[in-house]
Amino acid sequence: MNLQEQINRIQSMMKIINENVECQDDLLIDLANILSDKLHCDRYGSCVHFAELFVELVNEEYPHLLNCFDVIEGYVDWSHGEEIPQQHTWIKLRNGEKIDPTFLQFTKYGNASYRKKNEKTYTGKEYLENRQIDAWFADRRKKYPEMIFKNI
Repeated sequence: MNLQEQINRIQSMMKIINENVECQDDLLIDLANILSDKLHCDRYGSCVHFAELFVELVNEEYPHLLNCFDVIEGYVDWSHGEEIPQQHTWIKLRNGEKIDPTFLQFTKYGNASYRKKNEKTYTGKEYLENRQIDAWFADRRKKYPEMIFKNI
C-alpha cells in the first residue's frame, strides 16, 4: 500500500469514528448554561462572545464533541436596532435546537428574529480550526478582557 492509500485509509477511518461519536446534547446544553451564567451583557457587547467561548470550552473539555454542533454566524433583526441587523453568532445542535442564551439581549427591547440571509455555518471543529474565532468578537475580547465575565 502506497503512502496516499494509507492516508486515504486513515481519513476514512477517522470519518467513521467522527460519525459514530455519540453526540451528548444534554452535556452540550449544560456546558452552555454554565458558560452563559458567567457572561454579562454590557455596552462592550460581552455577551456576543458566547459562541466563541463555547467552542473553546468544548475543545478544552470534550474535543470529541466538536462535530456535534454547528456555529452559525448571522444577523438578528431587532426593533431597537433602527432597522440595522446586528451581527450575532449562535450554536445549533444536530437535532436543530438552538443554543443561544445571549439572544435575550435583543428581546428585552421588543421583537427580535434571526435573519435567514447571509448565514454562514461551521461545525464546531471547523470554526476552531479555521480560526473563525479571530472575527471582530475576538478583537473586543482582547480590548476589554475584564468585561467578558461577571465578577463572582
